[in-house]
Amino acid sequence: MEDNSNIKDKLKLLLVQLQDWEKTNTNVPGVKIIKIPAKNEIPERLGIEINPVDDSGRMIKKTGHIVLTNEELFIKYAELFDHPKVLELMQEIELLRHEMQDQTQDKQNVIFEI
Repeated sequence: MEDNSNIKDKLKLLLVQLQDWEKTNTNVPGVKIIKIPAKNEIPERLGIEINPVDDSGRMIKKTGHIVLTNEELFIKYAELFDHPKVLELMQEIELLRHEMQDQTQDKQNVIFEI
């Protein structure tokens, strides 16, 4: 693991070099660092964009989820994703989506005769 002071220096440099909303890749697939512009009383800052990649390394979604670097919030997100009921809910929604697609496809195959 890299020395924390070295990482901190690199992050400070990124904050200066990146344009507002510009992203830079990290060595972790699916994780980018994004510069968030200043707004009102809140100064410019860095955040993390999380967007999982598929087996070939391509992003699964066009845009990922931006997480501001708040460790407590990140841990809460991780706990939610790890909760068995959340996984069960996602699986049921996925099954329903497939059923709805099948029904839509069946309707498209019906030929109206005149």
